[in-house]
Amino acid sequence: MVKLEKYVDLVTKASEKFTEAIKLLNDIKISEARSTFTEVIKLLDESGKYKAMLEDDVAETRLDPGLKEEILTLVNMIDDVGDMVKEASREFTILPFLEIPVQLRTGLVNLSKIVSTIIHNLSEAISSFIKGNYDKVEEELRRILSLEEEADRLELENRATLLSFSEKLKPYAIQLLVHDLNALLENTADLCTRASRRIKLMILAWLS
Repeated sequence: MVKLEKYVDLVTKASEKFTEAIKLLNDIKISEARSTFTEVIKLLDESGKYKAMLEDDVAETRLDPGLKEEILTLVNMIDDVGDMVKEASREFTILPFLEIPVQLRTGLVNLSKIVSTIIHNLSEAISSFIKGNYDKVEEELRRILSLEEEADRLELENRATLLSFSEKLKPYAIQLLVHDLNALLENTADLCTRASRRIKLMILAWLS
């Protein structure tokens, strides 16, 4: 459980750095933002070491095999969230941010902020799960579900905005980058929701 907390903490710190980088982008501090995105990637690379140790620890415990499988599935879902944040950070570093219309920039920034908040809420849910505070887990799940709906709405708005600029935004590679990044952010929010639901199912199936 200590390693699980440490692992989740690193992913959360990476998410906070991601938020910081987004704010820098929003302030048109492109160089500083790219440096911060690089820090995000380094933190997530470091978290991989804890994931490996955590998986070894789970395998060696005397827990019910079914519960072990549930924990390992949750760990992999958290890892997938980290991978998506890492990929989003990489795409932001190559996206010519100032060359896209301000409406699209604003949409991506707003969606990124929501995703970062959802990751923070997921971290809180996992911490509460470890401590046995299952009511708090339920509270965080409700927050995540609400934020995911907002993320879905923003993702759709961003697609509509991108379509409206399709004839003006050149080269087309920039359109593809924006489209992929928009989808990646929404998928990250969706995966966080599924991970939080997995925690609730673990509580209902094994710990109630």
